[in-house]
Amino acid sequence: MKYTVVIPVYNSEETIGECLKSLIGQKGATNGLDYSILVVDDGSTDSTPEIAKSFPVKVVTLDKNRGRIMARLYGATNAEAQRLLFVDSRVTLPEDTLAKLDQFDGLPAVIGETNPYGTKYESLIHTVLYLIRRRYYGKDFFPITGDMLINEQNFKRAPKGTAVLLIDRDLFVKLTPERTGKDVNDDTLLFHNLVYDQKISLLRSARLFFRYSQRTDPGQFSSWLFYRGVRFCDFYLRPGGYFHIHFLLLALVFAALLSLIFMPWGLFLLSALAMAADAVIALYLSEERKDFKRVFFGLPPIVSIFGAGIAAFWAKKLLGALMRGHS
Repeated sequence: MKYTVVIPVYNSEETIGECLKSLIGQKGATNGLDYSILVVDDGSTDSTPEIAKSFPVKVVTLDKNRGRIMARLYGATNAEAQRLLFVDSRVTLPEDTLAKLDQFDGLPAVIGETNPYGTKYESLIHTVLYLIRRRYYGKDFFPITGDMLINEQNFKRAPKGTAVLLIDRDLFVKLTPERTGKDVNDDTLLFHNLVYDQKISLLRSARLFFRYSQRTDPGQFSSWLFYRGVRFCDFYLRPGGYFHIHFLLLALVFAALLSLIFMPWGLFLLSALAMAADAVIALYLSEERKDFKRVFFGLPPIVSIFGAGIAAFWAKKLLGALMRGHS
């Protein structure tokens, strides 16, 4: 057996069935012979494990929700094969994916690529997130239509994620972050350890294509975006992080602007400044005329929810420091 597909799941009843169907129905490779599938249920409280058990896969359930770091590590250490394919529960794969993985033999770590064009106008939120990524990563690098080698030179601005990750088992275990909390930005830490500590480049390839089921439920999306803010802080905004100094300067500016509330007409002025900033950013991000309206109305809720995650991260840090100080 050459590959083990590891699927860490938590309350994924809406998508795990389609994910497993795409894996069971592979052509050119046989489940149980060429590859095995291991579903690691991270203490789900819905019907996820029952759905998974209806497929010819191995399902293990952790005693409680431990977070995706521990779920992935459990899957890696209990996999049958040396070569692992981590797949997110919201992913479906083309039917020839497993048969074509041999093209990546000899490469320690490869991440897949999806096509975001089809979801750009699915909702206001999708439009905003798409355009933010286009500006941040650069139009030549997002979305990727070929191969991109991620190394120390482009690591900060390269798009990367673990929705689909092909990697050697021993290497994955070695790269797993020492911090294993649920708020840890494990994806970025994993790749940072790969590129900077192990001096191994990461390949992002459109040849490892996948489809991703976007969150459409407002509650699910808000929760996801909130924790994206928390995990963003964990790597990028903590002391020593890439954007820590920028964050401190921005926090000072934000605090100064909030002081306007105590001035006459301060709330009106603050609202006007916020709307003006929203309009400027919308102009900056827009690629087509119809983008402006979508960004103008979609950006404020995204910033609010993502910012709430950032605030929660630092509030937790401050509370922890105060409790240690009193102990």
